[in-house]
Amino acid sequence: MNEKLRDAYKLMLKDYPDILTTKDLRKILNLDSRKVYEIIHKGKIAVIPCGRTIRVAKISVIAYMLDLTIAA
Repeated sequence: MNEKLRDAYKLMLKDYPDILTTKDLRKILNLDSRKVYEIIHKGKIAVIPCGRTIRVAKISVIAYMLDLTIAA
């Protein structure tokens, strides 16, 4: 984990658990379900295989958000 990502992890999304649900992603990213699933299926956020449910590591969401800010 690079230093920038490690620092962001300490500061961002403190109120959320380390493993997130799609419902958490909707709240964090302020998107509807369709868009969250689109982002996941395009591979922009890595998922944790968990049967039929989708789980995402909080660090993956933070990395995704940092990538968006760098690209902008």
